[in-house]
Amino acid sequence: MKNSALVQILQNLPPIRQKAFEKYLQSPFHVTHEGVGKLYTELKKHLHEPEIQAETLRKALKTEQKQFYHWTNYLLNALEDFIALEEWQLQNHERELYTIGALRRLRLQQPAAAMLRYARKRLGQSPVRGLQYYTAEYRLQTEDFLGSTQQGRTKAFKLQALTDAQDLAFMVDKLRIGCLLLSHQAVAQQDYDAGLLPFVLRFLENSKFLEVPLLAAYYYAYQAASGGKTEDFLALKTALQNHAGQFAANETHDLYLLAINFCIRRINRGDAVFFREIFELYQSGLEYGALMDEGVLSRWTYNNITATALRLRELTWLEHFLRRYADYLPEEHREGAFQYNMARYHYESGNRRAAMQHLLHREHDDVLQNLSAKVILCKIYFEEQELDALENQLDSIQIYLRRKKVIGYHRDNYNATVRCMRKLLSINPLDNAAKNKLRAEIEAMPLLPEREWMLGKL
Repeated sequence: MKNSALVQILQNLPPIRQKAFEKYLQSPFHVTHEGVGKLYTELKKHLHEPEIQAETLRKALKTEQKQFYHWTNYLLNALEDFIALEEWQLQNHERELYTIGALRRLRLQQPAAAMLRYARKRLGQSPVRGLQYYTAEYRLQTEDFLGSTQQGRTKAFKLQALTDAQDLAFMVDKLRIGCLLLSHQAVAQQDYDAGLLPFVLRFLENSKFLEVPLLAAYYYAYQAASGGKTEDFLALKTALQNHAGQFAANETHDLYLLAINFCIRRINRGDAVFFREIFELYQSGLEYGALMDEGVLSRWTYNNITATALRLRELTWLEHFLRRYADYLPEEHREGAFQYNMARYHYESGNRRAAMQHLLHREHDDVLQNLSAKVILCKIYFEEQELDALENQLDSIQIYLRRKKVIGYHRDNYNATVRCMRKLLSINPLDNAAKNKLRAEIEAMPLLPEREWMLGKL
């Protein structure tokens, strides 16, 4: 039974939800088969086992194969209904909408109207203006219209509000999916039919709907990603900085990612001004929690923020960031990412000894991070004139490159770094011809991570 949906769901339910499910099974409204409770009680005893044998359960329950099969299906159905009910109960707007609809179908006009007023009040009090909000607003408008039809007062109903609510909910979702298609298209190199999206984009030009912050954010995100215009990016950035607190967490995360990716593309094209833009996005993204995934900050985002702050010499801000957000890193990578980035901070701050202590603290589990840490050590040894240690470290990098599976161009880059450092070590500082030759060689290399540092040492 190890691959059965029943076992997988039960094993992944937290203890508090398992207890709630046991109470759910005790209700004759939800479960009408007595054997379902017996099966669950027996199955629960074995949930910790790596592989649960169906035959063991059947014999313990003293039942026939056919009946055991039915009980298993009934229990799975009950479990699926339970987790769906839990999700539904979390959606306050959904519960209210279904209640209004049920009251309307019972032709209870007064209670339905009272519930509609209550639901509108609750929706209006919500600080979040995300897709869920606009979808709920459209459905409430629909229920209002259906109720007015039932009461024979459709002539007084403001249909414009209904159609505007429908358009808004549709366009927000269409642009959200459009941004998703663009992102996936860039990664998978696959073309998609955007359907009605081009018509939506044309409709929105100079439209009153662009006054809605979430719709404007998705609109400018799509335009920036597809056309690459700086003014569209700046409009997106403004929408995020002014209104990101109103969006749902997943929407804020996706929109910030789109804005950050725009900056990365421009930086890769040589537009250095976008280092400041991406840094400001990192700052506000951290404030809104947009860079987190369920409360966790990835080590790659941690590394990238560090690199950007170092580039802009935002050293005071960086130290505060590194210490404050270390606890949000995944536990298995927390120590390594903190030590590595603190070393980068101290090295750029001129405190080479402190940087060395962080680098020698541990071996890093990521190959490229480990190589980067080794190169920083090489730079420290060179600057401190600890030449034997430098030679040993350069040998260590070459051995590491032979031993580890390093992606082709990364291997080439680090091998080139080692060769150039060895030449820096051996060059006569008074031999200008040799220095000029090495300078030309370093400048000609297509990708050399430490190019500026090496040219500075020459």
